[in-house]
Amino acid sequence: MKICTFNVNSIRSRLEIVQNLVKEYDIDILCMQEIKVENEKFPNINEDFECIIHGQKRLHGVATCSKYPIEKYKQGFEGELNEPRLIYTLINGVHIINIYAPLGDNYDDRFDYKMTFYDKLFNFLTRFDLKSEKVLICGDFNISHTDLDVWDEFIWEGEVTHLPEERAILSKFLSLGFVDLIRKVYPNEKIFTFYDYRGGAVYKNEGLRLDYILTTKSLERKFKNIEILTSIRRKRKPTPSDHVPIIAEFDL
Repeated sequence: MKICTFNVNSIRSRLEIVQNLVKEYDIDILCMQEIKVENEKFPNINEDFECIIHGQKRLHGVATCSKYPIEKYKQGFEGELNEPRLIYTLINGVHIINIYAPLGDNYDDRFDYKMTFYDKLFNFLTRFDLKSEKVLICGDFNISHTDLDVWDEFIWEGEVTHLPEERAILSKFLSLGFVDLIRKVYPNEKIFTFYDYRGGAVYKNEGLRLDYILTTKSLERKFKNIEILTSIRRKRKPTPSDHVPIIAEFDL
């Protein structure tokens, strides 16, 4: 089973890229963030997919599309404050939480909102038995956890996404027993999933890692491989998202 997370930065602008992605890489479950479209205007990705959509006009929004039957789902949770940022689904025995976390800012109201969002998310996780159940959290966390997740740790010190309080959030996930699959495969490498459109950042490898796939250990035991598709971000046409798709494969 292949699960892909991808901040598409507008599904209607990136539809051709997404359609090619799911076909070329034979993706079974696609978790998208920043879809920027109302539910009723969400385009057809692929006839094989069933989609749960949680969107709004021009901003935010998440969608989870699956070739497998979606057994349960929930659109949104109390940490969103009227911004669609989370979908929960149960697919093929895996509890999948697809998030688009607030970006925040350096210690203003949006920073407080980001902290509240994560507090509510941790509370949401208490409904699961993290020691035995297969739980996967993926999406755009808007956090760069360690110095390996920023292209220049001196430039990014004290900046939003890399603030101490934000980095502690990722550490808390790990303390709960979640495994960061990218770090499982690449423990000591600088890996990036976001490149600014300005200044040719992707060609200079000046990026951030803001996107994650985290799993409980019971699901990690089924993990086979991970792919970080930077090549899609480097293509000039069609215009790519500023984020990179990530695919995790499991023996399920």
